[in-house]
Amino acid sequence: MEYIEAEAAEDMSGLRLALTAGAPAPYSMSARAVLDIKGVEYVPVLQIGGGANEALVAWTRQRNAPVALYNDEAPRAGWLEILNLAERLGSGASLLPDDIHDRMGMIGWVNELIGENGWIWNMRLLMLGLGGPERAAQAAAKNPMFAQYGYSEAARERAQAKAELIMTEFSKFAAAQSSPHYLVGGRLSALDIYWAYFSLIARTLPEDQCPMPGGLRKSYDYCAELMGGADEGLVKRRDWMFANHLPLPMTF
Repeated sequence: MEYIEAEAAEDMSGLRLALTAGAPAPYSMSARAVLDIKGVEYVPVLQIGGGANEALVAWTRQRNAPVALYNDEAPRAGWLEILNLAERLGSGASLLPDDIHDRMGMIGWVNELIGENGWIWNMRLLMLGLGGPERAAQAAAKNPMFAQYGYSEAARERAQAKAELIMTEFSKFAAAQSSPHYLVGGRLSALDIYWAYFSLIARTLPEDQCPMPGGLRKSYDYCAELMGGADEGLVKRRDWMFANHLPLPMTF
């Protein structure tokens, strides 16, 4: 993917989307997929994972990605804000279920998976603790994610139990669905997309489908091992999504 710098993007109109370059960052990949499926065109803007991203911060007040900027509207950084923007600007079938109860349930599950203090938040605490307390203390001096996620040894110890609980309940939810492929409402929804990309931390895809830096793959595999492996039913749904709705190999 070809990116432009934040300084150049700031003077443009239309939709500009800051994305993490060089790795299959799940927040960025899922935001891209939501917009692509809804047929929304955007200009990719460079964000460096873990970097200072000073120009991006000066423009959007956000260091991380994704950040969506549409014309002169306020920046949107949350997954639900970006999803709602895609629904507004895009065409075709909605990625939100028609039934209000399904819709509320879907939003709740996405939040449990990828919202603050949700599944991926706690899995990242486990990743930050890879190598033990001494290594984490050294890395925290250079990596702002340690402060952002409130890392401590106590937080890391709590993280595994929280992540396991969420995934256990999500597995039960998925198993109860009538569709063997879709997680809610019997058709494609945003929950299917978010699960597909965030599931990589539970079980990665092969290198030819999802190339990633060796250190990142090691961290993902470490987290998967701590969690005792991924639920096979959820992995089958993820793999079906990539076979039928989401492009492989991943590019970033």
